[in-house]
Amino acid sequence: MGTVDDDSKYDSSLDPETQRELDDAWDALGDGDLAEAARALAKARAGAPGDPAVLEVEAELAVADERPQDALEAYRRWSDAEPDDPEPWIGSAEVYLEYGEPAEAARLLRELLADWELDPLDEADARHILGQACEDKDDRKGMFKEWLAVLRLDAANDEPEPVISPARFEQIAADALDELPLEILERLSNVPILVEERPSEALVLEGLDPRTLGLFHGIAMPDQSTLGPGPETGLIHLFQRNLEREATDEEDLAEQIRITVLHETAHYFGAVESDMDSFGLN
Repeated sequence: MGTVDDDSKYDSSLDPETQRELDDAWDALGDGDLAEAARALAKARAGAPGDPAVLEVEAELAVADERPQDALEAYRRWSDAEPDDPEPWIGSAEVYLEYGEPAEAARLLRELLADWELDPLDEADARHILGQACEDKDDRKGMFKEWLAVLRLDAANDEPEPVISPARFEQIAADALDELPLEILERLSNVPILVEERPSEALVLEGLDPRTLGLFHGIAMPDQSTLGPGPETGLIHLFQRNLEREATDEEDLAEQIRITVLHETAHYFGAVESDMDSFGLN
């Protein structure tokens, strides 16, 4: 699906006022203000009914508002308007996956991958979602096949240099740790943080999503021996290229790094994914 700062490839066909309303709608979606997004979208729709850029926002708003059928309808109309564009297919598959229909998502994506000559970025996105659908269907062989392909495609699609230097990345991570209370930092003193470009093939073959932002790998503190931590109690991985893909700019990247460091630190202390929302870390 699109991102909140997405500059649509269809912008050139829109008049300036309609484009301003679409930009406002994206901004409101990014802020979680669905009412404002709907207001701006209604104005944009009046200026360009049926335009793919408008339908893209309509689909995103419907997803955010938990209206999957409306999202699928917007993607269908987008596909009718731009039959050579794979993005509404990929967006529809995401909706099916999110709402418990991984088989339908997989069917749609396999048809797309078989019949279309996708550019490498679209192919990577399609295969990533297909891998998620295979995971939901307990098709481990299919999941590994797609996710190993994503790992290779993402590496090939990367810019030659990262957005920020590894040293700057590590400094942001260290600053995030400094937010923690002293007693927690003392307990983390033997847990190294490793910055890598992306997960290794070995981790993906253990079942890790290749686009994971971070990972705590090891024995969580509550499960350690009462005699004290062993020599290899855990390791926090941060995957720089994946984090950069999720960020809109360097400021947003710094926030993504901070959240991921704290998220994986929470895992070290025994928190599970269902706890993260209450911590504000999802």
